[in-house]
Amino acid sequence: MTTAKKLITDGKVLTEALFLTAFSFYVIFFYLQTTTFELNIQGEYYSVLRGVLMACAVYRMYVFKDELGIPVITVLSAFVGLGIFFAVSRGDTFVLDADLITCAASRVSFKRIGVLYVYIGVLISFTAFICSRTGIIPDYVFNTNYGINESVRHSFGIIYPTDCFAHIFYLAVTYFILRWKRITYVEIIGAGAALFAVFIFTSARVDMISAGIMLAVVLICKLCKFRPLKIGKKIKAVLVSAFMPLCAAAILVVTFFYDETKPFMYSLDAKMSYRLSLGKIGMGLYGFKFLGNPDFAENGNANGGVRNYAYVFYDSAYIKYLFKYGIILLAVLFVAYALIGIRLIRKDMLYGMIFVGIITMTFMIEHHMLELSYNITLLLLTADISTILHSGAPIYINNKNDIMAKTT
Repeated sequence: MTTAKKLITDGKVLTEALFLTAFSFYVIFFYLQTTTFELNIQGEYYSVLRGVLMACAVYRMYVFKDELGIPVITVLSAFVGLGIFFAVSRGDTFVLDADLITCAASRVSFKRIGVLYVYIGVLISFTAFICSRTGIIPDYVFNTNYGINESVRHSFGIIYPTDCFAHIFYLAVTYFILRWKRITYVEIIGAGAALFAVFIFTSARVDMISAGIMLAVVLICKLCKFRPLKIGKKIKAVLVSAFMPLCAAAILVVTFFYDETKPFMYSLDAKMSYRLSLGKIGMGLYGFKFLGNPDFAENGNANGGVRNYAYVFYDSAYIKYLFKYGIILLAVLFVAYALIGIRLIRKDMLYGMIFVGIITMTFMIEHHMLELSYNITLLLLTADISTILHSGAPIYINNKNDIMAKTT
């Protein structure tokens, strides 16, 4: 091996290790922010993380530019450009953080990323649950009545009941992706029981629909032994590319034509926790702009477990991002998820395509599209997904020579 090749190889190993370390700290920091531990993490820590991620992103995108391909490089460039624009013009680093992590994940094992995310998420969620039940941190409890029936909703150490359920839902999604065709009926039943138990105490009704669809699809795939669909790859590509825009169009159209004087729409809005009426108000306030609205504001105050009477929060990622960041960012995300679907099609990973479809449908009702402490499916765009295909690679540690997972 020549000196140049050895340097490149060493650089790949080093930047992957740096990325996994930075990603772990990112998930820990932002996951903890969704709990009631009320930790005060200084801004300097985030600056260091961004510096490490930026260095990894530049190096790995350059080294793996041929493997990533022109379409992915183009989408990432547009994504980074928007992130920089929002960071510089508005002081909003939310999009930039997602950009840097996605770029820095270039050809990093998705199995390793997913294993870290699952371990960290389970540990923090379990710790928050225990601490909230023993009085170490508060368990915010909400009495809600959406015109159907009154319910008591627990958050178990998370800032809001819906966020508590969302964490468990995305952990389950990631777990299923990692387990792939090796998933067992026991695991499916166990995940279903866990999600239902969390639902009972959080009353996250709308989110439970997505979880129910996910569990049903996984069970059907298992029963059918993951047989491939007998349709052409081009048709699959068209379907997976169109699904996200169709989901966005559906929630936008229903919101736009919402009329509280019509009993059916009023009832639907109540069942959707007033997502339609709040979205309709937002359309009047913000409209649809190419780069969103610098004056975008929400009031999702849950301080002390008492919802503020002036609560205004846009739960749909499509609506929220359209108001806040504009048409261009949403279009870039449409293309990004289409490319993810096409990557999975080329690998004959129908199971993954289905999960991408479920996630993009879930974005109609919840807002964690770019929050990588919840949802890491965006990293399927750049990460090495071949590592989740090997039948001998469960997500738990089974190889003393590899502290993360077997990837060969």
